[in-house]
Amino acid sequence: MITRLAFVVLLFGASVAQAGGPEHPAAAPKEFEALKALAGTWEGTASHGDPKSGSPATVIYELTANGTAVVERLFKGTPHEMTTVYYVEGGKVVMTHYCAAGNHPKMVLKSADAKKLSFEMADASGLTSPDEMHMHALTISLTAPDQITHEWTSFEGGTKAFAAVISLTRKKG
Repeated sequence: MITRLAFVVLLFGASVAQAGGPEHPAAAPKEFEALKALAGTWEGTASHGDPKSGSPATVIYELTANGTAVVERLFKGTPHEMTTVYYVEGGKVVMTHYCAAGNHPKMVLKSADAKKLSFEMADASGLTSPDEMHMHALTISLTAPDQITHEWTSFEGGTKAFAAVISLTRKKG
């Protein structure tokens, strides 16, 4: 009897796992669709405050959770690797940035058009204090087909500390 029950439980579990979630998640805002379109590997340069101080940068975008989240991996494989997860919450595009500084600010899309997505910190979630150094804003600019620029703005002590600019081109093939 126990063997039969175990078999039924395993069979039921396998069918649930195969079924997965809904085949078609709820419609997402067009700005989220623009983020999903970034899926792939991007390469370029990153500068921190001084545009002449560029260093090599790789950014990878992947879809996960049945297309309901976009995972961005900055500087993959380096000590400064960071992850940002974009998703829709309450009908708004939001993101949480898991920073190499050890905090994880949450930002909300504040403005957008066909060429630009601008996020700002929503609250001090993930920070020990709002005065702690953290990424406070991000603007992603679609500068040309297969070219984007990130401008990350950091705050410390309640004011802008610096801007990091990452200029990227989609890697082909």
